Amino acid sequence: MRKLLPILFFLIASPIFAQVTNSGQPKSWDSVGLDEIPTITMPEFDLEAIKAEDKINDKKRDIPWRFGYDFSVSYGLDNSGQWFDVESGGRVWLLKFHSEGAKTLNFLFDQYKLPDGATLYFYNDDKTDVLGAYTSSQNRKDLNFGSWLVDGDTVIVEYFEPESSIGQGLLNISAVVHGYRSAAQFKTAKALNTSGDCNIDVDCGVGSDFDDLKDELKNSVAMTVVGGSGFCTGTLINNTSNDGTQYFLTANHCVGGGVSNWAFRFNWISPNPSCATPASSTNGSFNQTASGAILRASNAKSDMALLEISPNLPDAWDLVWAGWDRSGNSPDYVVGIHHPDGDIMKICRDDDGPFQTQVSFGPEPNMEVWYINEWEQGVTEPGSSGSALFDENGRIVGQLAGGAAACSGTSNNGAYDFYGRFDVSWDFGSTASTRLSDWLDPNNTGEVIIDQYPAAQVFTNDARLIVTGLDNEVCGTTAEPSFEVKNVGSNTITSIEFSYQVNSATPVNTNWTGNLAPNSTATITQPTLNINGSTTIQAAITTVNSSVDNNPTDNTYANTVNNFSGQAYQTTGVTFELLTDDYGEETTWELRDSSGNLIQSGPNSPYADTQNYSISLNVQQDECYNFIINDAASDGICCGWGQGSYELVTAENEVIFAGGQFTSSETTAFSVVSSLSTQQSNLEQQVSIYPNPTNSVINIENKSGLNYTYKMYSVTGQLLARGDKQQLSVNQLPQGLYLLQLDFENGQKVTERIIVK
Repeated sequence: MRKLLPILFFLIASPIFAQVTNSGQPKSWDSVGLDEIPTITMPEFDLEAIKAEDKINDKKRDIPWRFGYDFSVSYGLDNSGQWFDVESGGRVWLLKFHSEGAKTLNFLFDQYKLPDGATLYFYNDDKTDVLGAYTSSQNRKDLNFGSWLVDGDTVIVEYFEPESSIGQGLLNISAVVHGYRSAAQFKTAKALNTSGDCNIDVDCGVGSDFDDLKDELKNSVAMTVVGGSGFCTGTLINNTSNDGTQYFLTANHCVGGGVSNWAFRFNWISPNPSCATPASSTNGSFNQTASGAILRASNAKSDMALLEISPNLPDAWDLVWAGWDRSGNSPDYVVGIHHPDGDIMKICRDDDGPFQTQVSFGPEPNMEVWYINEWEQGVTEPGSSGSALFDENGRIVGQLAGGAAACSGTSNNGAYDFYGRFDVSWDFGSTASTRLSDWLDPNNTGEVIIDQYPAAQVFTNDARLIVTGLDNEVCGTTAEPSFEVKNVGSNTITSIEFSYQVNSATPVNTNWTGNLAPNSTATITQPTLNINGSTTIQAAITTVNSSVDNNPTDNTYANTVNNFSGQAYQTTGVTFELLTDDYGEETTWELRDSSGNLIQSGPNSPYADTQNYSISLNVQQDECYNFIINDAASDGICCGWGQGSYELVTAENEVIFAGGQFTSSETTAFSVVSSLSTQQSNLEQQVSIYPNPTNSVINIENKSGLNYTYKMYSVTGQLLARGDKQQLSVNQLPQGLYLLQLDFENGQKVTERIIVK
């Protein structure tokens, strides 16, 4: 057995610990001499075949959303890895796993029994993602255990047992899961938006009548890894004893082969939310995970499953157990909080209220459901299964079973969803294993409605600052922000001191007086804001009723606003030219103005395969636009399944954008103006590109005095060449149409079609 030696220097980089149940770090990190960790390399598998299956299965809602491929293995303390003595006492067992190209790796155990003082960690090669410490608190009678996900295709498993417990531990890995989509993007801001663009981050407002409830209820929701390789959602749920028993409501169709190795992640919330836009959400800093549960009750009649999470959930996580309503009365409106496609927490709202009906779903031909015709805000997607449906009072009335709702760009597709009814789940069947009543009303109190646990705190003096009208980008040079204050306390507010600052200017203080009752709002008027480049706005409520606000966490606002970044075009019209790929029905698009309003979308009926379409866009002068093209299969329109392409072209035949190679969606920002700025107009007059058509070279004559770089694209958006010379050879290119884009040092662009003959 090799010996671990203490490290005599400081570590330069600090990892982000994913498991916050315990503190500390892996024992081997304080030692050297670990170059010879045995490595298990997983075999290759047919990823394209798996993706083809996903293309079919992703349209189903009666199975969990799959993110990974399972390898069945058997690696334990006795047949693999290497032991090392620890100089300070005890020993460490190490084993490395590598699966080429994996986004993440996670592990299932059929033997997990740790003695007191022992720890288990998982971490990637560069120690930037760490899970642990797992301890004896995760021990279960059935010995099963499932880890959360670690970023990267190489992960080290490290087990430490102290001197007093040597030989007492049991560990055997029964499955290694190669994550091939979405999952690896959990910790990277760019790809958090694996769900569609119409999804709304949970911290976006969905109405002043529910936002306060939402801020409590989001702390009850968790994303789950089911069966090692699928995603669902669920919710901590209260019982009539109000004792914090760790009951967790989800969907029966998520359960499959059992729940003992499920992993749970709470409080994954973006601190910089994206509200039904193509923008990426910022990753949350918390990674609060737990592993293991017991199935208490389930049935297919309402697609209900009630779990009890095994390890104690820390108080530091500030979790909430949601209340419920088993009356069966129809809600005025409903809200869902969920994790679509393994994405950061989202929210959706139906203002019309659901109705009761029966549907055929999975093994149940007459499932009792709440039926939602269409969401007004947000949407659900695969991975949302099991998420709770809340009524207008923030109480659970059901959990998501199925439906056809999905995104069409930044709008929903107008389709339905249905939820298993809580009132049916309450007393269905003749035993505790099929109904909720035995678990959620253990003393048979007969309660029909209960609220959350712990009870929501209400402060006496509590004003909330709400700012609207300040997007990250402003079309034009001015903005008219709205500053509202809402009384979320119990006292009537008669005075507020408000501070407002633009960039480094002296703050402007405003005194508001009036009579603001609880749950009412008032507007604090401020002058029109001039936006000239990057502009930082800060605002704050400084006093309420001439004293300190009892809850200052919602008193401040800060944001940096910029002018619209899209290129300006002086034109009388814009046309969308589309050549569909082999799956034309997967393509949709939409046009939105600077306020996010939907101006135009299509198609009215599915596009045919490999066909050309030309659509005039409804644009007006002196307005900014985002054009979004979507592909339902997340593989663009070129070049895996055909040679599709698209262009946005002005009436003067100037190309705004051309492409085809993207994943689920691509956004082009542009503005239409009555006249170009003098600077832009002069630049275009000072640039000549010739000859065109050409069969040999392109000359770029630039008289502007500005430095530039060029990029040459195919019509599908593939970058073919880049540089900063005055001549570009094209004799190696096939005949056809190309785009040449010149990027100038002042941020302006000139784009021209090039014909190679």
